[in-house]
Amino acid sequence: MKFIFAVLALAASAFAQSVSIASPTPGQNVNAGQGATVIIQKGDSITPSTEIGVAITLHHCTQSPCEDASQTLGSVLYSGPFTPQRPTGSPGLASGAPFEGFGVTIPQGFATGEAVVTVVHSSLIGAGPFFSTESKTVSVNVV
Repeated sequence: MKFIFAVLALAASAFAQSVSIASPTPGQNVNAGQGATVIIQKGDSITPSTEIGVAITLHHCTQSPCEDASQTLGSVLYSGPFTPQRPTGSPGLASGAPFEGFGVTIPQGFATGEAVVTVVHSSLIGAGPFFSTESKTVSVNVV
């Protein structure tokens, strides 16, 4: 019984440390050859964590619905540190949840049409700690 409780507690801790993509929003237009902002929001938790980093990628869809972007991430728009901060009056973000915005450039000549922005996030969670990695996606329209 104690083992099951420990596993459930670890799972709950990991879920609370999860990230989400606040921007771009599903279906949003992004322009090839121009800048865009990707806002990554981290779940609020009392469990300690150490951020390892994130990668932000863009993959052109060759079918509809789009194929599984976790198998082919596409063009790397950013790869590096993730240092989310608590918002100070930022509209559109979950109340008080830490976030970080990344300015990225959509590659010039990137194929137009449906594409998937993927955020791959890695961190160390808890006092142990244990390694956690996850990926989140949002579909956008490259114009």
